[in-house]
Amino acid sequence: MCTLSDKALAQYLRTQYSIQNLLNTSYYLRGMNDTYLVTTTSDEKFIFRVYRGDWRKEYSEIAFELELLRHLNQNRISVSLPIADIHGEFIQTIDAPEGRRFSVLFTFAEGSERGIDNEEISSAFGKAVANIHLKGDSFKSDYARPHLNLDYLINQSLDIIEAGMGHRKDDFEFIKEVGKALEQALLDIPLNQLDWGICHGDLHGNTNVSFTEDLVMTHYDFDLCGYGWRAYDIAEFRLAREVRLSHDPEQLERLWSAFIEGYHSIRALSESDLRAVPIFVGIRQLWLMGLCLSDPHITGSIDYGDEFIDEKLDYFKQLKEHLYGSYSEIL
Repeated sequence: MCTLSDKALAQYLRTQYSIQNLLNTSYYLRGMNDTYLVTTTSDEKFIFRVYRGDWRKEYSEIAFELELLRHLNQNRISVSLPIADIHGEFIQTIDAPEGRRFSVLFTFAEGSERGIDNEEISSAFGKAVANIHLKGDSFKSDYARPHLNLDYLINQSLDIIEAGMGHRKDDFEFIKEVGKALEQALLDIPLNQLDWGICHGDLHGNTNVSFTEDLVMTHYDFDLCGYGWRAYDIAEFRLAREVRLSHDPEQLERLWSAFIEGYHSIRALSESDLRAVPIFVGIRQLWLMGLCLSDPHITGSIDYGDEFIDEKLDYFKQLKEHLYGSYSEIL
């Protein structure tokens, strides 16, 4: 996937948008998509995202995301908003060497990223996430978007992982066994007891939200949004805390309790949803493994070789051991 020229994009933006005194366009972040920071002589900032052609192939997927952002904004949730061009269009099409790529100009999320490292911030973030879910309940769109269901999260992930572990078939069979066990654990809850609706899809709290000094939050990067289980959406926050606080389980539980308390002050989550969270933490790890193995052209395949696979295997072995008491008949 080629990286587009900063200078060429700056000229493109000058002709397509009413940005006064555009000063500079600089390559900002390489991730699932390419992100550029746009600045002006009056210190205004914008974000220009160029979607990867092999990731977001369909116009409807991006249109769904932008409709959701406008819906949340109309319901008083601060989000990074899409900006229309001089013709009133929000989605641009760029003919790149590898083919068609979509792009969108967004408002800049003022504030700064910060780690959620105390109970006050964790509770505030829980309230913010609950508000996204609450206001998302009334969202409707005619545009198609993949659902964050078991086929997407588990089956498609296992297909990708299998392709990347052809030289380690026995190890893959173990990961497949754990994936199917996690699926069965959800089915045993059962699924119809879980809250389903609009999800952000990447609510780890480390990035994708900017904080002002008085904890006003602006959410951004809804590229992974869609309809899914709310327990899955909050499981990413739990997973991110587990990764950062594996050495301090007591602090982990304090932050998690504060997050849930904040969430419950806005909207309810059932006991079934809370029971599903640790299962979805494992499923999220499975999905992330598949995502990494499908994207070696982003950071290079050297990062996702046997060392990476060994690390994930260790995680899934510990997960199996951890869950054994509750799901011994499955695992």
